[in-house]
Order: sequence, then structure tokens, then C-alpha cells
Amino acid sequence: MLKKIDYYILRETIVPLVMTLGIAALLLLLEKMLSLFDFVINEGGPIDIVWRMLGNLMPQYLTLVIPLAMFLGVLLAIRKLALNSELDALLASGLSLNRLIIPCIGIAAFLLIVNVIVVGFVQPYSRYAYNGLYFDVRSGALGASIKAGEFTDLGDGLTLRIEESRNSGRELLDIFAQKENEDGRVLAITAKKGGFFITPDERYLILKLFNGTIIELDSSQARPRVLNFDEHDLPLNVPMFEQFRERGEDAREMTFLELWEQRYSNNDSYLAALHARTARALSILIVPFLAFPLGLVAKRSGRALGITVGIVILLVYHKVLEFGQAFAADGLVSSWVSIWLPTLLFVLLTGRLYYVGAYKVGGMPLRRLEIIYEVVMEAIAKIISRMRTAD
Repeated sequence: MLKKIDYYILRETIVPLVMTLGIAALLLLLEKMLSLFDFVINEGGPIDIVWRMLGNLMPQYLTLVIPLAMFLGVLLAIRKLALNSELDALLASGLSLNRLIIPCIGIAAFLLIVNVIVVGFVQPYSRYAYNGLYFDVRSGALGASIKAGEFTDLGDGLTLRIEESRNSGRELLDIFAQKENEDGRVLAITAKKGGFFITPDERYLILKLFNGTIIELDSSQARPRVLNFDEHDLPLNVPMFEQFRERGEDAREMTFLELWEQRYSNNDSYLAALHARTARALSILIVPFLAFPLGLVAKRSGRALGITVGIVILLVYHKVLEFGQAFAADGLVSSWVSIWLPTLLFVLLTGRLYYVGAYKVGGMPLRRLEIIYEVVMEAIAKIISRMRTAD
């Protein structure tokens, strides 16, 4: 059963973990949001599609954010214990780091399950949905990519021009449309305003026009026919836009189970994706053993060097796995070498750091690095001071 110290460590870990998870995900989404707004506006798509695209990007970012949040949560918790002398009291009472890390391993096990669900099942569908939305915005299938002041060919003999667009493209003003039929008849339509709507069966787009005039030109008639209307619907076939591909052509859009079924296929990308996702999911269990020793700091210095070193290690490991998956997918090297060898090195490095922190006297794995950092910073400070004196 959990004891009071376990609940205390859990509380100290979960709070920064959740905060880091939210802040990191928000920062990544904000960075992407600007480029998505620029893309959607330039393509003439509806602005609200940006929020759907960002929602589908969230599982992609969680692959990196979850390990970082776990690392910072554990590190900040053990760092607080060390700086407040609580860690010294716990160690003096007979508890070891091996005992104190147990609650963090429990959190890591829970996040492992979350990571498997996200990476193995949610992420493939969200990636496909994001690519589908990106395709629809570019092709105009979300309601046509209409730019004010330009003639837009909507296919099927229909050309459209508008003077102004409002409400993220939902309301079109001062519309001119020309429809050429197969029998040679030409319809010229003007309207004060209008907008696109899709039918419930998603087979047609409806260009609904208000307060306008239709002029029908027919070579068999002596003069054109003119019709004024208050409301007119102009149906457009949705299939006139190029259809997005089926899910599964990209290995990144396949679930764990689908990749497992394809493990004996001749496609190297499927096997590489399976190995990479498995390594990413299991590596979350190693993160507490990396965070614990890097969180051990001397109370006199209180430097946060461990945070920087740990984040660099996790980012490098993340990028190495990406490159390893790419090399394995191209068949240049085996997945066991490009994916599991870096994972083994990550485990060995973490094990060495944890061993120093848990079993060495005064174990602080980064103590030498901190000394070098202090010497370098003192030297830089002296140089700056001399330069100011000389001036």
C-alpha cells in the first residue's frame, strides 16, 4: 500500500508534470497555428478549419511532450526535496532512492498505457485526418477556394467571381457566376450575396444566391431570357474535386495492430514504424531513472544544469529515433541497428547516471560538469569585468 511519503512524492511530481504537459503542448500548437492560418487564408479556406487541424496535430506532439513532461515532473520533485533538505532526512531515515522512485515508476507505467494508446491508435487516425483536411483546403473541397476579385474555375463549366468575402468565407458579396451547359446554353448570374452549403449526404455543394438576376443565352432563341430571383440554389457535384487517398498508404497512418499484421511484408517502412513506436512507448519507463539523478543538486549552488542536460538528452534521443526510422524505412539499415541500438545506449546512459546518484557517496552525476561550468562562467565574468575597466 502507498504510504504518506508516496502520496507526497506523487503530489510533487504530478503538479509540474501536468503544467509542463499543458504549456509544452500549447507552445507547440501556437507555433504551428501561425503557419496554418497563413496557409488557410492564402488558399481561401474557412478559418475555423484551423482549429480542427490543430486538434488533429495534438496526438503528434504528445509523442515528444509526454516524455518531457514526465522528466520535468520527476526532476522538479526530487530537486525540491534536495534543496529543502527533505531528501537528506528521508535518506537518513533509511529510505533509498530505489524506494523513493517507486511512485514515479507507477506514474511512468500509467503514461506508458497512455502513450501506447496515443502512439499506436489515436495518432494514425489523427495524422490521416490532418492530411485529409490539408488536402481539402488546398483542393477547395471544403467549399471552394474563392478569392475576392479573381475568376475561379469551379469545374463542370462554372466560373465564379466575388467582390468581397466575410465571416471566414461563409458570406460572399457581389457575386457573378457563369454556367456553360453541354447543350450550348450559357447562364450568366449576378447576386447581391450568397454562400456555400453542403447537402446532408455530402454529394453536392449548394451555392445559395440571394437577390439577383439570371440571364440565359441560347443560340436557338432570338433573345436572351431574363429572370429576377430572391433566392436561387446552384448545385455543384462534390466529386468534381480530386478525392483524398485511402488511409494506410503511409505507415505512419497505420495502427499498432495493422503494422503487426504487416510485419512479414516486404515493405520496410511498416517494420520500421512498428519498431520505432515500440521503442518510443517503452522508453517512458526509463525517464524516471534519468530524472532522479539529474535532480540531485547541491544546496549551495542550486543550479538547474540537470534540467538542460536532461532535455537535451531526450531531444537528441527523439531525433535519433526519427532518423533511424527514416533510414530503416528506406532499407538502408536494419531497424535493430538504427532504432534499438540508440535505445540501448539511452538505457545504458540512464543506468550509469542513476547508479552514480543512488550508490556513489555524495552522488551527483553532473558535479564535474557543474565545476567546469562554474570555472567557465567565472572566466567569462572576469573577461567582461576587465573589458569594462579598460573602457
